[in-house]
Amino acid sequence: MKRKDIKQEAQNRCDKRFSYLHNSAFFDGFVAGAEWRINSVWHDINETPKDGRIIVLLGKYGTMLLYGPNMMYYKESIIMDGGFIKWAYKEDLMPDMEE
Repeated sequence: MKRKDIKQEAQNRCDKRFSYLHNSAFFDGFVAGAEWRINSVWHDINETPKDGRIIVLLGKYGTMLLYGPNMMYYKESIIMDGGFIKWAYKEDLMPDMEE
């Protein structure tokens, strides 16, 4: 999702019944919250994930790789490789299916 998509959705959700001041605060809060949620799931590559969980690795050039659940060789095979910059738990990237 690009920043312009987040801003467009924020604008779509602004309630026209409120004043500009309220819309502005809502818009800014929506954008900040969306950006926080997207970025909050990613961990530094030097942080070792918990064993038994699947992770998604993000490469320098936008490549992605699923890894796990055994993290025994994480440092040797991932950190030493140098091609990856961040990782996230797979569950943190899945959509919320709760009702």
